[in-house]
Amino acid sequence: MSPRIIETKPDRLEIPLFADSRKTNILLLLIALAGLTVSLMSRYHESILFLRSLCPSACKDTLEIHFLRMPLWLLGAVFYSVVAMLALFRHEMATWIAGPAAGVEALLILLMIQLKAPCVFCTANAAVILLLLIATFRKKFFWQETTLALLFFVGFLSWAPFGNGLSHSAPKTLPGPAMMALGADDAGIAAMVGDEVITNKRLDVLLGAQLMETRREIYRMKMEKLEDLVIEMVLQKEAKQQGKTVDDLVEQITSAGSTKVEESEIDKYIQDNQQQFEEYKGTLPDLRQQIRTFLEQQKISQVIKNYAHGLGSKYGVRILVPVPYPPRITIDIQGAPTLGPSNAPVTIVEFSDYECPACRSTHEVVKQIRAVYGDKVRWIYKDYPLRQHKDAFTAAEAAHCAQEQGKFWQYQESMFTAQDLSSANLARNAAQLGMAPENFAQCLQDSKYKALVQKDQREAIQAGIDRTPSFIINGTLFAGGLSPDNFRSIIDEELKKAGRQMPSAVEYAARAPFDTNASLVEGQEVHAVGLVEFKQTYARLKTINGEFSILLDSRGEQMAKTMDGKSVEVRGILTGKATQDMTMSLSSPVSGAITGGARVPEIKVEEFKALGNFPEK
Repeated sequence: MSPRIIETKPDRLEIPLFADSRKTNILLLLIALAGLTVSLMSRYHESILFLRSLCPSACKDTLEIHFLRMPLWLLGAVFYSVVAMLALFRHEMATWIAGPAAGVEALLILLMIQLKAPCVFCTANAAVILLLLIATFRKKFFWQETTLALLFFVGFLSWAPFGNGLSHSAPKTLPGPAMMALGADDAGIAAMVGDEVITNKRLDVLLGAQLMETRREIYRMKMEKLEDLVIEMVLQKEAKQQGKTVDDLVEQITSAGSTKVEESEIDKYIQDNQQQFEEYKGTLPDLRQQIRTFLEQQKISQVIKNYAHGLGSKYGVRILVPVPYPPRITIDIQGAPTLGPSNAPVTIVEFSDYECPACRSTHEVVKQIRAVYGDKVRWIYKDYPLRQHKDAFTAAEAAHCAQEQGKFWQYQESMFTAQDLSSANLARNAAQLGMAPENFAQCLQDSKYKALVQKDQREAIQAGIDRTPSFIINGTLFAGGLSPDNFRSIIDEELKKAGRQMPSAVEYAARAPFDTNASLVEGQEVHAVGLVEFKQTYARLKTINGEFSILLDSRGEQMAKTMDGKSVEVRGILTGKATQDMTMSLSSPVSGAITGGARVPEIKVEEFKALGNFPEK
């Protein structure tokens, strides 16, 4: 009897490529790689110019959807990483994850259809999922895969509104599952115009600085009220534990603390708030008594706050109010003038206007900051000429014409200091810097960089910038001119995040440019280091909390001593704020302190750098 041949049917489709297990593994790896690429491209599409052009306005909104508390790109990256692992070690298990993936992808396709919002990345991912289904298809598991796909489709359809915080706020005009496209929290849909979608997130960006200021004010109000409530609850708990009433506990706290108001404190308050009391009709003793009562109440309140704060850990106080952070902003820097290395830990994008007075003032601060931080900062300049400045747009074009000849930064300096930005003066400044006048004039006449300047203007508007100058520091918008200290605190914080060393106070002072013609103005800060020798000046010593002070008295009153022909050496770091009476502080170590009279007639400077000079009186 001849042996009986039993025919078996393969449980895969009869596609020759998939009959080979090794080829199947390779195909699954390629599919996983393609899917991972799509996921990562969707994550960084706003940072890459050609990807941004592929993505329509609704594309961003689709990508705001969260599943399992994860954004779509991250969910996709995790899924395709799992596919790659299965391809390497257990490719037969890939069948069981293809079905759920198909269910989720079907839901995304439905959302695109409902919103008429085609997403390039969702479409590409659908193609990858289709390939995965074909590569892993087994006839005997068809109904199991279909069941899993339906379960995941229905499950995510039901859960997505809750997972995205939308179950209570879906707009009535959006039918059925379209509500899930609203995304997470503030990323929801605000309006639709035909096929175009306007999201709350986009509104946030457009409102930019205005919205951020409002949110910070709301945050401040909440924190003030919250602090009062927390202190009240903590004191109630502590009073109960000590077997006292809250009033008795407060009496105990205030009697133990220092709440006495000195006469000098009243004098200082009157001096600091002179304008407030110009129309005061009462007597001086009455005014002083009112101020004393006010300052006493402040001290009592502070003593109670300090006591309650000290009990925070004892009673498990935790503040959970979220701090408002501005949205991250991505700017296209292609073609923009740049200083500093591309791998610098801090990137600053400056939007400015050559005719704007605030921009001109802040430009001096900008130069100091660039000098101090060197290659730790990459500085990028973008144009935002305002309509009310008639010559600003042409000046911006001229700067790019200068960039053609490698003179952008030098030419920019001339424009921020020029009183006249007419075309004739722009050409004159270019010639003075050694540029080819014919090339410069032709560039300006042809409006060669008009489109680039207009592009910068559009970007500024889209980023929510409503004033000049404004700065985007590592993706965060800071509207308006920043002081040296503001710049330093922001940049130092970013350097700390990047694990880079921040410049010391001495380095900061030594690197900053010294302008011998600069004068101190009210509120300006001064940083100095080195040996300074003063002759024929008035001097006196005064100690405030163990530190010396420099007093520059414009009236020449209360001069302690004339030091004709003598010198006073100051070693250390000179820091402080000039006020109306030109009072500044001097940090130790020092060998003395000085009071300047009507002027400082002679200054010997050795290795001395500063942000400002003493004022001419």
